[in-house]
Amino acid sequence: MYLPDLVVRSRRVVTRDGVTPVALHIRGGRIIGVLDFENVPEGCTVDDAGDLVVMPGVVDTHVHVNASAAADGDAFEQTTRAAAAGGITTIVDMGPAGRPTASVSALEQKRRAAEGHCAVDVGFGGGIAPGNSHELGPLAQEGVFGFACTFASPAVDGAEAVTETDLRTAMPVLTRIGVMLMVHGELPGPIERAVGGQNSSMGLLDRLMWSVRGGREYTRFLETHPKEAETEAVLRLLELCREYRTRTHILNLSSSDTLTPIFHARAARLPVTVETCPHYLFFVAEEVPDGATALKCVPPIRERVNRELLWGALSGGLIQMVASDHSPPPAGFNGVKSRNFSRAWGGITSLQLSLPALWTVASARGHTVNQLAAWMCRAPARIVGIEKKGEIDVGYDADLVIWNPDAEFTVDAATLVDARASSPYAGCSLRGVVARVYLRGNVIQRQGRPIEQTVGRLLRRHSAGRPSAPRT
Repeated sequence: MYLPDLVVRSRRVVTRDGVTPVALHIRGGRIIGVLDFENVPEGCTVDDAGDLVVMPGVVDTHVHVNASAAADGDAFEQTTRAAAAGGITTIVDMGPAGRPTASVSALEQKRRAAEGHCAVDVGFGGGIAPGNSHELGPLAQEGVFGFACTFASPAVDGAEAVTETDLRTAMPVLTRIGVMLMVHGELPGPIERAVGGQNSSMGLLDRLMWSVRGGREYTRFLETHPKEAETEAVLRLLELCREYRTRTHILNLSSSDTLTPIFHARAARLPVTVETCPHYLFFVAEEVPDGATALKCVPPIRERVNRELLWGALSGGLIQMVASDHSPPPAGFNGVKSRNFSRAWGGITSLQLSLPALWTVASARGHTVNQLAAWMCRAPARIVGIEKKGEIDVGYDADLVIWNPDAEFTVDAATLVDARASSPYAGCSLRGVVARVYLRGNVIQRQGRPIEQTVGRLLRRHSAGRPSAPRT
């Protein structure tokens, strides 16, 4: 019998079976025992968390490091330290926003930049881009955790968009090699029609007023990303999924209008999973002030009724997981401080605050820390295929976040680690204070103070099989 080199215990440990008093026996960075609270071998190092919650380290599978250059190791360090500060122990970098990692050479550059600069474990997503079908197999062999793409129009969002033809080329390959398709679901047609209609409806005076203040109005920005853009994209994806049986994951779902077709697809047992983001569950369009471009994201934050329908889908299992879609602007972006929605960066900077932000609104609705762990730890690791993460169980990595779910704090933007853009949560009162974070049994964050040494590893997807998605 192996003795542990560390015991972490608490009266509130979150396991798959519920929240219970447990002593976690850890050796060599792995959990070797989930035992009775009093089971502590003599002479062993003990972290007694008392009544604090001990939860699996959060697994965030939708992060954009947004390095300004392929060799930008500082961006990885800044992003992963922000993750550690928020109780996140594993991230998957999806590449620069709108431009996924579409070649083996690009993946190798990112790995070289990240090596030695990661405070948490980091995996990488591959990408689908026009004409890169020959790269999919090699990228899969290099261990990417899925292939991301976007339908968004380059003319509107500056993204490297794919067409249905591109997907029809890629999806049979992904089905054969057993790797997941991950799609930012907006079709460009409704967006372009909305932008065109908005412009054509303006008279000369309207155009003058728009140049002065119109770009600051959130309602005008929201109108340019109608729900139809997401609905049409999801319907197209579901048709392709039905045809090719490719495991398909819908990224950052914003629109509640997509929930009915997703329900029918899952009822028909199509291999479809869905995520939403903390900001869609926290904020509402009616309360976004004009000029508050820290809240600009694509798809956009929508109305209050829409938010409540997303909560219903998450609590009912139609949406399986929550990921941050953390996307700060790269260095040198000119519109960082712009208060005009047409010029500002389109991404939420939120990695450090994802856990308390979601818990604040989840607990107010009567949800539990076990549900939180399912949405932010278990489901992401299982859906994306990250082995030995997202659970507190024997054989799993000793990735743990110890936190106080009852403590409140007001977000001070000056204390945030990743300060490349304004935080939409600045000034908000949130619940849930992280006390300590462990990565494979190593403390990487203690009382808000990071450990200087970076011990994060670069992860690879080892299995070519298809991890089953959680079903409800």
